[in-house]
Amino acid sequence: MDAEPRETASTTISLLLRYVREQGGDGAVAEVLDRAGVQQDASALEATSMWVGYDTRIRLFEAATAVLGDATTMFAVGASAVSENIPPVLVQLLSLFASPSAVYRQMPRIVPKFTTTSTIDAIEVGRTSAHLRYRLHDGYRPSRLDCQYAQGLFSAVTASFGLAPAEVSHPECQSDGYPACEYVLTWSTRVRWRAWRTRNRLVAAALDVLRNKVREVQSAAADLVSSDDVDEVLARIVDRAASAVLAPGYLLLIESDGDGAPLVRHRGLSDTVADGLVTRMLRGEYLGEHALVVAIASNRRTHGRLAALFAQGQAPMPGDRALLEAYAGHAAAALDLFTALDESRREGLRTAALLGLAHRLATSDGVEAIAGVLTAALPTIVECDAASVLLWDAEIGVLRPASVVGFEPAVRDHFLSVALTVEQTPELLGVLQRQELVVFTADTASPALAVLLRDVGAHTVVAVPLLAGDTLMGVATVSWTGAVSASVLAEASALLEGVGHQGATAMQKARLLATVRHQSQHDALTGLPNRVLFAAELHTALAEGQNHTTTAVLFCDLDNFKRVNDRLGHRVGDELLRQVAMRLRAEVRSGDVIGRLGGDEFAVLVTGLEGEAAAIDLARRAVDRLNLPFHLAGQDLRISASVGVAVHTGQGGRGERLLDEADGAMYTAKRTGRNQIALAGRQEPGVADTSLPLELACALDENQMRLHFQPVVDISRAGEESVVGAEALIRWEHPRLGLLAPAAFLPVAQETGLITDLDLWVVGAACAALAGWPQRAGRPYGVAVNLDAATLLDRRLVPTVRAALNRHSLEPERLILEVVESSALIDTPRIVERLVELRRLGIHISLDDFGTGFSTLAWLNSLPVDQIKIDRSFIMNLPDSASVPLVQGILALASKLGVEVVAEGVETLDQLEILRASGCVLAQGYLLGRPSATFDPASMRSVAAARPAQRQARIPAGTAPTNSTEILP
Repeated sequence: MDAEPRETASTTISLLLRYVREQGGDGAVAEVLDRAGVQQDASALEATSMWVGYDTRIRLFEAATAVLGDATTMFAVGASAVSENIPPVLVQLLSLFASPSAVYRQMPRIVPKFTTTSTIDAIEVGRTSAHLRYRLHDGYRPSRLDCQYAQGLFSAVTASFGLAPAEVSHPECQSDGYPACEYVLTWSTRVRWRAWRTRNRLVAAALDVLRNKVREVQSAAADLVSSDDVDEVLARIVDRAASAVLAPGYLLLIESDGDGAPLVRHRGLSDTVADGLVTRMLRGEYLGEHALVVAIASNRRTHGRLAALFAQGQAPMPGDRALLEAYAGHAAAALDLFTALDESRREGLRTAALLGLAHRLATSDGVEAIAGVLTAALPTIVECDAASVLLWDAEIGVLRPASVVGFEPAVRDHFLSVALTVEQTPELLGVLQRQELVVFTADTASPALAVLLRDVGAHTVVAVPLLAGDTLMGVATVSWTGAVSASVLAEASALLEGVGHQGATAMQKARLLATVRHQSQHDALTGLPNRVLFAAELHTALAEGQNHTTTAVLFCDLDNFKRVNDRLGHRVGDELLRQVAMRLRAEVRSGDVIGRLGGDEFAVLVTGLEGEAAAIDLARRAVDRLNLPFHLAGQDLRISASVGVAVHTGQGGRGERLLDEADGAMYTAKRTGRNQIALAGRQEPGVADTSLPLELACALDENQMRLHFQPVVDISRAGEESVVGAEALIRWEHPRLGLLAPAAFLPVAQETGLITDLDLWVVGAACAALAGWPQRAGRPYGVAVNLDAATLLDRRLVPTVRAALNRHSLEPERLILEVVESSALIDTPRIVERLVELRRLGIHISLDDFGTGFSTLAWLNSLPVDQIKIDRSFIMNLPDSASVPLVQGILALASKLGVEVVAEGVETLDQLEILRASGCVLAQGYLLGRPSATFDPASMRSVAAARPAQRQARIPAGTAPTNSTEILP
């Protein structure tokens, strides 16, 4: 239902706005709309299908009278109806009648085409006079301005026939309390030559209106298929119906091919009224004279019906049916075309979904992931409302939902919590036992299943078994919220069986791969993680450790285990190892990791401890537990174990080093008598470890990191160099050692795994600084941040970048992420994927130190970069004759590829001038500006001022102070 009541047609508003525009121009029109509180612009109000409420109409009348300052404005607006630019609707109506008397007699049928708030009666009409009664319906406030408009409009009727305007007498007005407005009109039949020209013009205009009407109907039909959304197409059919017939209301009914509900769109009607009319139309009832109903039919099919609806007691004008039928014919052709295009589009989407499904199934890891891929693809392939995959647990005989799409979140959670058994749902017998496709509905399902279907809003369901050979992997289902036709079910069943076969095969492969992967990472004898998996778990635990918690490794070796094998045989030795694994499991928490590293060596990874004392306590309990007798081969056997303990507090740390320390401590325990515990690197109480790695691990939390900024300068115009941005350089303000350059701590960060945390901090800090920089006309300032290859692989990178940009309301293109050209980029396709993901955010990617790697061109071809930075090793040798062609070649290559270039390490004027002459636009270096704790574009070193001093001293290239030690995070 429209938000604005459809009570006054656009014809009235068009007359008003046209008159105001003629008297006061577009400014007066804008002021009228503003005073009336109307949000739409003039063009929208004058659209053919536009209707407004009675209150809006009166506010516009009042605003126009006030803006023009003329109390007779509304009479003049009505009288202007037959001026030079008579509205097409009035032309069409007036051209139907041969005399003013005929027009006045038909007023009761004409007025409802323009307003639904009033009724007019022709009391008496003669050859030169007419008596009209005009009554505003109950519930509306009478307005003298509306009355003046009616008088002007009635007086103008005679002018359209070449006569003088009619004289209007208004003895009674509804505004004065009378039940209706009475109008007595008189006119002369003497034709005036000037007025007769108006009549001739009206006849000619009527022909033009009819021609335009046809063109408008045709153009409206062409507009109907300019969308690929069926709801929008149907809404346009209703909206553009006014191009054929002007009416207060319209109703469109499109009947369904199968058993589904019809599609209904309406305008100018309440939902209740529309529903009642639809019911009557479906029963084939006659709606009455006030309804003009035509079929939307083409040579191919009948789509439905379109109705133009007038007020009760009113009827359409002559010719309205023909125009509406013509429009309905175009609408039917448009729906034919839309249906064909939609079928083609759906088939294309289905094909793309099938191809994408095959790819994603081949690359998905795990049965649960495959279930998610299947459910995501099924709605597009099968064209259903919802889809799900349930996995079969053969051990307990239960189907458990693994993935579902098409349900609201609460319904989805409810469905995923359900477990289905054959006893509860006999419909599943066909799927589980006979392994065949099953179709059922909420109306015919067993009680338990019917309740579930109603809970999730599903009516019709098709279920197909996921079979890999003779092995049942699960069940795939598709469902609809309502009934569907047999043809739809047949097509859906065929598609679902094909997709189900693909999914089952992929699940079987995934299970085999999971088995192989488990075997490659676990000890076959005990089922514990092997050395490879244990090392990976240790690395993850250290990376995720908290600042004030301890991670411990216990390295456990059985004492004299060889004697057990020699005396009792390897079978007994293997059973002993299995029982040792079980005892160790009993001593640790569920989240701790136990691994068998080989032979009789076990390792335990414990995280989240409060200190080394907790690790030592666990080691003692393990030794005591292993000292208890084992019952093997019918006898009790006692063994002992030596345990080495190594601990690390805080984040970071190297797993291999910690494991080696625990291994060394274990050998210390063996050397001192076995059946003991040794702690690696024990320190006296109260002595703090002040090593640089430990201090670096706390530096971010203690706010010791700082950013400096080195300007990037546009050097394209000599003497007019300008700063365009800066590169962010990290510094460590060490509490004991002072401000440290990157070379002093970044290698440590890379070794200890802290480099990613530093990089992410730099991203956030650089964006925060960039937000506070001054505005620059034209291209805004940008900031460059260098990232380590490990950071590019970290899943936190993209969310951190997105959050920093959003937090400071920065355009993404102002952030440049630099990738250092190094061997770390080789054989890492995930880096390319991450760079593509960042570029989709709008971030620019720069390849740093360009030209130093052995595969530079390969990287430039494979990495998605927007910028390259020529390494300073090329710049420092300028103007050497061998270096100039290399630099120019890089610039030419970048130009061909459309990649921006920045020259690093510019330190002399000769270097600057050669770069500018070679076409280089951007540069940075000590000649142009040193790194500073603040970014001030105005503080850039003046190249012009530096020129005499350098030419006098002629500092050789490479001997000036450089920033070659800057290793950026």
